[in-house]
Amino acid sequence: MDEFILIKVMNEAMQRSLKDKGENTEKNDKIEEFLKDEAFFYKISKQNAFKILICVGVIKEELERVYRKLVCPFVYYKLIRENKLNPNDKAIRIKF
Repeated sequence: MDEFILIKVMNEAMQRSLKDKGENTEKNDKIEEFLKDEAFFYKISKQNAFKILICVGVIKEELERVYRKLVCPFVYYKLIRENKLNPNDKAIRIKF
């Protein structure tokens, strides 16, 4: 399964869970907006990516593995082919 789609689904589930508990969903609402950009993880630091992954429910032991899947060369070139990532964009922090 596409790791990015999985993160979006996890965020949606976390939002529902927080709402059901009457807890604040502000962070996950912002994450939902960020995830509209499939190249998002190429534009942020690894530290910030980990914070986001934790907010959506990725367990600590899986952070590195999930992050590597999100920003691997295969995904990078796929996003370029689909015109979802411009390698010349100054906001891109991870390039292959």
